[in-house]
This record gives sequence, C-alpha cells and structure tokens, in this order.
Amino acid sequence: MGFVVKNTTRCGLLDLLCPHTCRGCGRLGAVLCECCKNDMLAKNEWICPVCKNAFAKSSESCKNNGGDSLSYLGHCPECEVKFENLWVGGWREGVLEKMVEEYKYQSVRAMDVEMVELIDRRIPEDFGEDEEIVVVPLPTIGRHVRERGFDHTLELAKKLAKRRGWKCERVLTREADTVQVGAKVAEREEQAKKAYVVRGGLDANKHYILLDDVWTTGASMRAAEKVMRAAGAVRMSVAVIAVSRSKN
Repeated sequence: MGFVVKNTTRCGLLDLLCPHTCRGCGRLGAVLCECCKNDMLAKNEWICPVCKNAFAKSSESCKNNGGDSLSYLGHCPECEVKFENLWVGGWREGVLEKMVEEYKYQSVRAMDVEMVELIDRRIPEDFGEDEEIVVVPLPTIGRHVRERGFDHTLELAKKLAKRRGWKCERVLTREADTVQVGAKVAEREEQAKKAYVVRGGLDANKHYILLDDVWTTGASMRAAEKVMRAAGAVRMSVAVIAVSRSKN
C-alpha cells in the first residue's frame, strides 16, 4: 500500500502547488475551461460504438418509447445489440483522449467531474424517472487499482449516480485479471468471456447502466451483459466516456 499513499499524496501536492490548466486551450484554473467544455458538449453528433459511425442529432436518430418524447437509442438501427441504450461521451481523440489518459494512468482525479458531466449530458434528463436505476462500473483489474491508487471506473460510476440520484452497485467482480490493451479483437473476446462474475442474483425490476471509460471492441460490455442477464438482469443500458475509432 506504500505506493498508493505515495501516489495519491504526490497528486494532492501537485494540485496545490501547480494549478490545473485547461487541456483544450491551456488556460489556468481547471482541467477543462467553460469555453472548451461548451465546445465539447455542443458537438452535433451521436456515435454508434458498434459500427464506429457518427450521425447527426435528429429525430431519426432516436426511438420512441411509447410517449410523446423521443429517447436517444445510441446505436445505428442496423447494429444488433442487447442494450436498450448506448450513450457515448465522444471519440477517444483530442482533448477527451488527454482527459481519459491522464485520469486513468496519471491519477489526475479532477478529470472525473468533467467526464461525468459529459456523459450525463448525453443521457436524457427524464431518463429513469419511473424506474429504479443502478449504475454498474466495469471492474478494474486489481493490480491496476493498487498501482493507480483508486478504481477509476468505480469513481466515475459513483459520481454519475450521485449526480442523478441513482444507486451505484459493484454488481460485477473480476474473475480474471487479463490485460486487453494491445490485444487483437479475437483475443479480447476470449479474454472477456472469462473476465467477470456476478455474486448472487439481480433484480429484474431494476434498470442497470453499465459504465466504462473506453469502448474499443465492446467485448467487455458484451461479456458483462451476458453474465448479468444470467444472474437475472432484464433491462440494461451502457454509458461510456470515449469510443476508439479503430475496430481493433
């Protein structure tokens, strides 16, 4: 645990002595200034993480859930998925890529608030008003948590749940600590099949939102979905901060 204490102490001292600068324009004071944040939030596109296509926001990009308002589906109608919604913050490039990488690998904890706001803005404001929502983080490999000093997906999930008044539950646990970075698609699929397990049963009346920082091939999400359904989950959606353009 010595490394964890050292790592988190170092980050705290750096934040105190060296104030953050905007990763977009370099302005002093925050990891993302209001102008750059508004530019990121104003992008007029939805991203389908399955086929890696982007399309303009319009009523055609939505599905009607039986009411008067349209709710964003989050993937192309031609793409076959087992989730009710797929919400994406943006492409894993530019400013957003910097934020994800620094948060995940350099423990720049101030990034989480900005990334949670980004994904929160992609989810309809009235989503979940008539049902119980549970945010479920995809579990991080144990040794990565120890190296970084925190579980980055858990922190994101907790903040999103608090922002919306939802619950955050660690439904999934790691059965295997395989590292997917650099692995090919087929290898990722095989690794993901053995990665997760659900301890106990899940409530069919709850709507579970699986949350992760990056979607590359979707293997992890599909594997998590499979074990959660086997445990009793019925309604499931996905929220992911960034999507890699590459399908590999």
